[in-house]
Amino acid sequence: MRYIGLDIHKKHTQACIRNEDGKILSGERFKTEADDIASFFAKQEAHGPLSVTMEATGFYFWIHDFIVARGHPVIVVHPARIKPLMKAKAKNDRNDASMLAELLRTGCLEGIYVPPPEIREMRDLTRHRESLVRKKGDLKREIISSLDQHGVMKPLDYRISFTKKYIKWLRSLNDFVINEKLDLLEATVSKIENVERLIEERWGEDEDVQIIRSVPGIGLVTATVIKAELGDVARFPSAENLAAYIGVSPTTFQSGEKEWGGPVRHGNSRVKHVLIEAALVHTRSCPDSKISRYNFRKRESIGGAKAAVATGRKLSEAIYFMLVRRQPFHAH
Repeated sequence: MRYIGLDIHKKHTQACIRNEDGKILSGERFKTEADDIASFFAKQEAHGPLSVTMEATGFYFWIHDFIVARGHPVIVVHPARIKPLMKAKAKNDRNDASMLAELLRTGCLEGIYVPPPEIREMRDLTRHRESLVRKKGDLKREIISSLDQHGVMKPLDYRISFTKKYIKWLRSLNDFVINEKLDLLEATVSKIENVERLIEERWGEDEDVQIIRSVPGIGLVTATVIKAELGDVARFPSAENLAAYIGVSPTTFQSGEKEWGGPVRHGNSRVKHVLIEAALVHTRSCPDSKISRYNFRKRESIGGAKAAVATGRKLSEAIYFMLVRRQPFHAH
């Protein structure tokens, strides 16, 4: 067995190859292109089985898939988690690749979850929609700011902004900047509708999405975001692990016989946001469910904001068991 550590960058990749005894057999630098990667692995494959590791970067997916397609196991590691283990070496590409190969050989690396292509596609689409929604909100705020700068007051009969009637009134002002922003707003709304139609076409009948949608208050987009960000929930050993990953689980501190709670952990902000929003909608649409009653009790003891996070945790636990057991939501 040969152990290969890859320090990947957009233009070049540094490799280090060690044998089972830990001896460095060679180090090589090559372009981060398919032909060069294939040439490097073709030479190494002549010497027997290979095991490979690399750090997670913003572009590692295609390299991971390329190597796995050649039949080699690949462990992808989180840079922050292995940083303490690599402090003994000066920071450069050659030493990083060497340390990765050594940590792989000694079994010290814990790989992260690498989502399959279908989940990555789902993530790309839902995150693109999220970006468009942010742009839509920014444009609305810019238009309102333009009105404020010119001292233009919205007519009292327009209680809800950006209805068709309201936009028609904005157009009647004949302000060039406002009209330009309205054009961008309408185009952005159209793009969001295109994305949502595609989500419906591709994942509207997905079994996991349908199970998640069985929760009152969760629609297609929210269900798709949850699946896209979580992937296969079976990778989490328990509902508590899932809650910690999302970031809705409080930190627990302990010293001797004393134990106290702290703030919630950092987690996946995307799924955390939609989960808390869904939990609040759920309490309004299904007030008799266990989750809703839990929210009402928590509001009285810890306040609305903390209760929302705690309810999000309860909802994440419910979704976990629903997906593991392949069962729809039961309010009671």
